[in-house]
Amino acid sequence: MKITVTVNHTHHEADIEPRLLLADFVRDSVGLTGTKVGCDTGHCGSCMVMLNGVAVKSCTLLAMQANGSEITTIEGVAEPGQFNAVQEGLHECHGVQCGFCTPGVVIALQDLLKHNADPTEAEIRTGLDGVLCRCTGYQNIVRAAQYARDKTNSPVRMIVDTPKKAMYANQVRHLIAANADALVEDNYDEDALVASYEFKVKGKPALKEHFRNYMRWVQIKEVLSTDKFVETDDGFSFEATVRTNRGVGRVYDVFVLNPAGKVTYHFTGMK
Repeated sequence: MKITVTVNHTHHEADIEPRLLLADFVRDSVGLTGTKVGCDTGHCGSCMVMLNGVAVKSCTLLAMQANGSEITTIEGVAEPGQFNAVQEGLHECHGVQCGFCTPGVVIALQDLLKHNADPTEAEIRTGLDGVLCRCTGYQNIVRAAQYARDKTNSPVRMIVDTPKKAMYANQVRHLIAANADALVEDNYDEDALVASYEFKVKGKPALKEHFRNYMRWVQIKEVLSTDKFVETDDGFSFEATVRTNRGVGRVYDVFVLNPAGKVTYHFTGMK
């Protein structure tokens, strides 16, 4: 029989035997071998894929049951060469040993976080019930899920674990709330200088007026990612992708702080 499916945003048509399992179709017909087959009975969960946005065990479904559907395998959960939050958590928290179950773990946790953005430890463990890991003991996998949860829920899309990152997160909250006065009072020195290639503004009163005018023109909706966050003894810098009322843009900022932790110099720009 003929089926048509979309796998990782790529259209596929195939003439298959009616008895072909979805796991075998993904691995053998499409050639995406990241999906593992560990038991053929639906117990281990290593064959999990997303079918129309829901995690399923592909060894328990026939390929023909996926006709007309959209499938996401482990190869499609992030952009090529990048980690999503769950994969980054597994890397940072050492949640992988032999790696055989890892595709199923990632898919299961993706599904959990999609339907529950702030799961408790007990809910994370319940979400992993269908995945059998013989190596890790699950503790670091749970930590990885908590890492992904915290990063996803962070206003700056990163783990806020230092005072300078907390300062940045506080600034973003004020920007999203369009609260120019709180932004300046919480973060800037009395004589702080904010500069870019287009302007220079100095002192709290002028900064408040500057940010009020900026926020009337640009409304920050959310930070999509924060990259290259670098901390020094007296400052920090980063690049970020932000969504505003004017679309998605790339910004970069450099901050110099005084001993009290207030900004004395802030350079900002946009790519």
